[in-house]
Amino acid sequence: MRAAELASFDGLGLAALIERRETTPRELGAAVIEAIGALNPKLNAVIEIYQDAFEGLSETPGPGPYRGLPTLTKDFPIEAGRKAQFGSVFAREFRASRDSDFWKKLRAGGLVNLARTTSSEFGLAAATESSLYGATKNPWDPSRGVAGSSGGSAASVAAGIVPFAQGGDGGGSIRNPASFCGLVGLKPSRGRVSGAPESNAPLLGLATAFMLTRSLRDCATLLDLASGAVPGDAYEIAPPAGSYAKAIETPPKPLRVALCTESWSGYPLDPEVVRVTREAGKQLEALGHHVEEASPRFDYAAFLAAQKVIWAATMTPSLDDLAAALGKPVDESELQATTIAVYRHGQTLSAAQLVTGLEVYDRVTRAVGEFLARHDILVTPTAPITPEPVGTYGPDRPGRTVDSFFDDLAPKETFTALFNGTGSPAISLPLGWTKTGLPVGVQFAAGFGREDLLLRLARQLEQEYRWDQRRPALHVTRI
Repeated sequence: MRAAELASFDGLGLAALIERRETTPRELGAAVIEAIGALNPKLNAVIEIYQDAFEGLSETPGPGPYRGLPTLTKDFPIEAGRKAQFGSVFAREFRASRDSDFWKKLRAGGLVNLARTTSSEFGLAAATESSLYGATKNPWDPSRGVAGSSGGSAASVAAGIVPFAQGGDGGGSIRNPASFCGLVGLKPSRGRVSGAPESNAPLLGLATAFMLTRSLRDCATLLDLASGAVPGDAYEIAPPAGSYAKAIETPPKPLRVALCTESWSGYPLDPEVVRVTREAGKQLEALGHHVEEASPRFDYAAFLAAQKVIWAATMTPSLDDLAAALGKPVDESELQATTIAVYRHGQTLSAAQLVTGLEVYDRVTRAVGEFLARHDILVTPTAPITPEPVGTYGPDRPGRTVDSFFDDLAPKETFTALFNGTGSPAISLPLGWTKTGLPVGVQFAAGFGREDLLLRLARQLEQEYRWDQRRPALHVTRI
């Protein structure tokens, strides 16, 4: 198989070719490397190809539903022995000491980690522009950014290099790159994907690992593989009634849908974003769902203040621990201005401030939960803006403070970060394009633990919108 053929299939489609022995994992690995070689000089999305992983690819079908399929992972600790540089000059020598339990499950399902993709520094900025790698470019328009922090994975999938790639979401870091790159980006419910061996869910429960995909059937199958607690997890989310892959075969019954284009942060919405979101509401009505304009009511200012505390209170000791593991002090000359601002803010915080912030999150979670008990689905824009020119929100701009950093996040995370706080599942779907051809994502959120409902509705929309038929300027079919 040549690189240009990769995008003709989703992950399960490629696995079926392996199963029928029409291709092999080794042949697919060679095609992925060919695609990286052709496209990465323009995208700057892939940092490192693992030659040993390529050499280990089989000539026969592997295990699980993916049968030995190669994929890409984000530059965070995933697989033992691999570099995990967090997009930072400071961490350039760090290596993962243990496998992520999330990755163990995906590996057992037949995936092979072939290469590492770019991230914003420590996953903080919603722009994949780091001092270590430079800026990752958007396949739809290389002058535009890919959001963050899972930008390298998003660019790689959008360009057809792989059908899906791994990311992480602590405030929108899967959903925003999915929106900017025309992909499916699911943030599962808190606890659905274990954060072991470190924690149940990183960032005091705000963050989770998962995948960016092109197809819903891959999204559902990957969630089946990744779901479930592991021994030592402090709590377990209720398991689904059945497999997600099976669930998406049945469209949902008519749903009570709340449509919101009111900016919770006050950041102005791009008219094209509003248009696409409202068009999605009309499509839902055409499919038989009941749509009304409604929004959960919560104190966004208090929520944002609490977010600043929780992120900084987590970031500061994490960076100190990383410095200890590297055997050196925290060196601010090796950090971006955004990271320094958050790190310093964390040094000023008290335990009482952290507890107060968590109490704010509890109140917001209650308000949103009650809202989602009255509405099956909440529909919002994924981001208030369309992909911005590279450098617009550069995280190493002079004069960064914790407040100006969160101002930079508002154009991306006005709608996404709420569901990291509440733990509810949310998914971004590529339901529109601007007049200049840039993708626009629409976010769908459901009650806690209801990924099955989200995925069923997403599959219904996938069949209507057929976003897989659109391809960006930088794509494997054009090399």
